[in-house]
Amino acid sequence: MSFTSINYEEPNPETYKSVEIHDFNDNKTVFNSGDFVKDWFDLIKFVIMELENEPFHGCSSTVNHFIMDGAPFDSMYLDFKEDDEPFLTSEYKENLYELFVKKGTTPTWKELKEICK
Repeated sequence: MSFTSINYEEPNPETYKSVEIHDFNDNKTVFNSGDFVKDWFDLIKFVIMELENEPFHGCSSTVNHFIMDGAPFDSMYLDFKEDDEPFLTSEYKENLYELFVKKGTTPTWKELKEICK
């Protein structure tokens, strides 16, 4: 099992420092570029590439608190169609990876990958 947390001083999302993931062996990986969108993108990439065989991935309450405390980000979900390029949707569906974008924006998958380079 692994879990993700956001390191910031509650209740002020402007104090954002990093996104962290702790795996089932209590190893910690930190994403701390200073850009929450990029750090979360890198976290999801890490989960897909490195923790694909891990039985469960969850989030600590800091993830919900960060967004509820007014962080200026919206959720987008990584979706797939057979034989097509992945795409982002704002529609929640089970088993999709949640990504975040700057509030009020709707980048394509290719645009988000470019933003997060």
